[in-house]
Amino acid sequence: MKKTAWIAACLVVVSPMLSAVGAAESSRRGQNRVEARVVPPEPQFFGTVTYDTGTNAGFHPDGTNGGNANRTVGNRFNSALGGPLLMTGMVTMLTAFPASNGIQSVSIATTPTPANTATVVAFVNASLMAGQFNAVPIAATVPPDFLGIFVGAFNNTNPAGLLGMSDMANGNQGYHAIQAFYAAGAQTMIEVVPNRNAMIRATGDILVPVELMDFKIQ
Repeated sequence: MKKTAWIAACLVVVSPMLSAVGAAESSRRGQNRVEARVVPPEPQFFGTVTYDTGTNAGFHPDGTNGGNANRTVGNRFNSALGGPLLMTGMVTMLTAFPASNGIQSVSIATTPTPANTATVVAFVNASLMAGQFNAVPIAATVPPDFLGIFVGAFNNTNPAGLLGMSDMANGNQGYHAIQAFYAAGAQTMIEVVPNRNAMIRATGDILVPVELMDFKIQ
């Protein structure tokens, strides 16, 4: 009951922000600015889903398909340690490994539709350090299948590479990297990046495999 009440309270706080995301994201500077912090390559945050191994095999997208200011990169978070994520809950932090220094953005989007689109439900801007894991606070209510996205600077001069990529799976969890394009409050043209896990991690109260649940009767 306490957890249910806590989640309900969070929804009251977050809902007004979510309703304005589409409009706010069109003006990316000076809004939703948070303080990021550099963290170790293998952060031990409770409730963190980590698909990458911590070793960067190259920044994506590469030179053959990069350079578009609206391109985004991230992971589809839909499992952990071989099991599905739990029911709807809160994501409180995204941890990203960017290619560039400066003000950049991370976003959370809903489950992709059959048309390969997803609605952005939260985004924040933060000053990030290149080649490091940066922990960025963010608040969003998500289903057990959602996108964690690195948006980049959105200044029409994004380099080809945006975010580090792991070419090995952490704990045999498979590959989850995706790329997309941002347009009008949505991720569009979502597609899988084969054999890669984006170096972006999601932390929250839902991110625990089913087998770790405690079913004790109170």
